[in-house]
Amino acid sequence: MGVFHEGPRDGVIAILVWLSRMINSCINRVAPVFKHIKDTKLMHEETLDTVKCLCKELTKEYNIENINPVLRKALLLAASSGISEIIEEIIDCYPDAIWFVNSENHNLFHLAVINRHENVFNLIYQLSLYKHLVIADEDTKGNNILHLAGKLAPPGRLNLISGAALQMQREIQWFQEVEKFVHPTFRTKRNSYGKTPKMVFTEEHKELVKEGEKWMKETANSCIFVAALTATVGFAAAITVPGGNNQNSGFPLFSNETAFTVFAVSVAFCLFSSVASVLMFLSILTARYAEEDFLKSLPKRLILGLGTLFVSMTSLMIAFGATIYLVFGQRKGWILVPIGVAALVPAGIAVLLPVILFESLQFPLLLDMFMSTYGPSIFRKQSSRLLH
Repeated sequence: MGVFHEGPRDGVIAILVWLSRMINSCINRVAPVFKHIKDTKLMHEETLDTVKCLCKELTKEYNIENINPVLRKALLLAASSGISEIIEEIIDCYPDAIWFVNSENHNLFHLAVINRHENVFNLIYQLSLYKHLVIADEDTKGNNILHLAGKLAPPGRLNLISGAALQMQREIQWFQEVEKFVHPTFRTKRNSYGKTPKMVFTEEHKELVKEGEKWMKETANSCIFVAALTATVGFAAAITVPGGNNQNSGFPLFSNETAFTVFAVSVAFCLFSSVASVLMFLSILTARYAEEDFLKSLPKRLILGLGTLFVSMTSLMIAFGATIYLVFGQRKGWILVPIGVAALVPAGIAVLLPVILFESLQFPLLLDMFMSTYGPSIFRKQSSRLLH
């Protein structure tokens, strides 16, 4: 830092040099990331072009008996891996490929359901014909596509979702989405083991329901303690106003101050929202935990509980900031130095700290739960190409 003593000009030059080095360092760190994204996109486009050329050459040069084994293996492997673009290219060049099945009589939509690849299953929305015929097939064990949706997802796909409750919710969403496409008789049809799709779902997800219940209760227990503590502090603040009361009139000394109004409103929000949060978490602890509860009921309660807890914590911090301002804000001198920031801008600092803590600890969970429950569905038409 000695360069700043050589004169204002040298100090400015030193700052500019330092800033340029920092910018160059950031560019050097970010550039490889963008280069990797560009290379990946380029490789993706080249792969699709290669697949398209190969499919065209195969259909031109070879007869059906020779190209069927090649395209069948490629299409079913793409379905198992979740590569919908390759499937579209193959079917576009050879429409009959949609009927390909493996040794267990699983077609591409069966494999998409088994491996929980929604991007492949969404191709069913683009079928102009044969939609119900394609999914009507049964495998070698008598399972229709709804039986396969009732089976537990592979661990690799299941673990992409955080929390056993959210995993159970996604499994129910899969089962209900597949149920929309099958004929009503398929919903009660039994496989070779005498089980209906609903029986398969219940049996396969028995342990996941227990894990989801445990996860929800542990989360509720952790949050209910914080909510109860916030309610206690909010109640104590409500009956102990800053500055005390006027001995003659009985009104608070700072009742005419704007900061006192902020304090009163914040304490009211804190108390009401924290009590609401406690009630929401209590309802989670006393829920019945049936399978269908994981779809809407339990996530909605957790969303409301975390949301009201966030409001109560933020309101409490605003009330604290307003109190600091009322008690110390009117004073001048050295005491404003250590508390100056909190006294002069109480709302800014008071809100910032709980928001940062909440975002780092609970906000990701709240966001995932909200998007999974009320966000856009993963099942929708994603391409303008119309399959045959």
